[in-house]
Amino acid sequence: MIVETLLFIFVGIGIGVVAGICPGLHVNTTIPLVLALSIFLGLDPYQSIVIIVAIGMTEMFIDYVPSVFLGAPDTDTAVAVLPAHRLLFEGRGYEAIKLTVIGGIGALLVSLAIIAFVTPVFSSLYELSRPYIHFVIIGVVVFMIFSEKKLKKILSAALIIGLTGLLGILTLNSGLVAGNEVLFPVLTGLFGLSGLIISLSESSKIPEQKEDSKLNISKKELIKSIVLASFAGILVGFLPAVGISEAAVMMQYVGGSNTARGFLVTASGINVANDLFSLISLYLVGNPRSGSSVAVQQILSELTFFDVLFLIGSTLFTAGIAAMLTLYLGKKIPKFLIKLNYRKLTLSIIVFIAAMIFLLTGPFGLLIGFTSTAIGLLCAHLKIRRSHCMGVLLISTILFFAGLNPLVISTLRI
Repeated sequence: MIVETLLFIFVGIGIGVVAGICPGLHVNTTIPLVLALSIFLGLDPYQSIVIIVAIGMTEMFIDYVPSVFLGAPDTDTAVAVLPAHRLLFEGRGYEAIKLTVIGGIGALLVSLAIIAFVTPVFSSLYELSRPYIHFVIIGVVVFMIFSEKKLKKILSAALIIGLTGLLGILTLNSGLVAGNEVLFPVLTGLFGLSGLIISLSESSKIPEQKEDSKLNISKKELIKSIVLASFAGILVGFLPAVGISEAAVMMQYVGGSNTARGFLVTASGINVANDLFSLISLYLVGNPRSGSSVAVQQILSELTFFDVLFLIGSTLFTAGIAAMLTLYLGKKIPKFLIKLNYRKLTLSIIVFIAAMIFLLTGPFGLLIGFTSTAIGLLCAHLKIRRSHCMGVLLISTILFFAGLNPLVISTLRI
């Protein structure tokens, strides 16, 4: 049983590495294929969920490699692209990778301890909060806007949140692109393509990268970022549509930190902690909060306590292997990339991502991607945080929980 479980974990890790390295592939794209294949091969439920959990956790670590070195983000790493690129052009791309790995592993362990304490009261809090959850999300939006502090930037933040909110309403409800695929062109445009276009004017090649083990972040800030990320990862699992970016910005504000290194630790930590909590949330309240947990729910309609322990063990083992693979790739890939002309490489990636958008979502997806890219460029031009672009999900979620979605849809005649 143990040898068999390990074998299927390594199968999932292999798939996760490929999906993480290739821009445009996401856990929500690969897992449906794995589900279909597992049925075809006649795998039992536990073999299937082990593969799925391993894919999700591995991709969560590996995703930062293309995000750091190529500027091609996944939906969960989009917000980390700018801080990571800042370090990349300082020759500290490998350090950025190390920070994401440390943040992920650290938050995984700390959040596990926190979850043990909140589990007894989570179900009650979850049920009590549902009727008022839109007020909490409104509070998050207000916080994001006024955290810019200067009036011009506050107004700019409100504009970007409004524009992306409208984009979210139109794209999520129009049916132009399938619901499970529509976020790919939206988030890739807002964070990925816009960042790549901006980087074209900033540098013609990737500078030589340093591979030393030095981390230019204090132990105090590192520990603080990990602890805050662990709490935020659970918060993200509790609040719908409040994603990694919003939580990372709030945690940096709470922690009084505004460094690129601290942000990378926090963002990666939130990502991993949220993925772990999503599986446990499935057991506590039957509500999946990630692509992996949705797939697990489809296979095991009801989780037992043994199932949860089995999933946690598989997650911890996978995270350790994925972390080592991420560090290995973080050393090998830049040696190849620094030999290339960065401008040509960036243009090639832009073309590749645009082609992926077209292949996966069709011409309407391409139109959505171009529109999202324009808003992402506007956000950068206004010199405000790119996390405001997450209004694309926040506004729609507020309307849904406030019961206003049908009214807005009928008014807009979508």
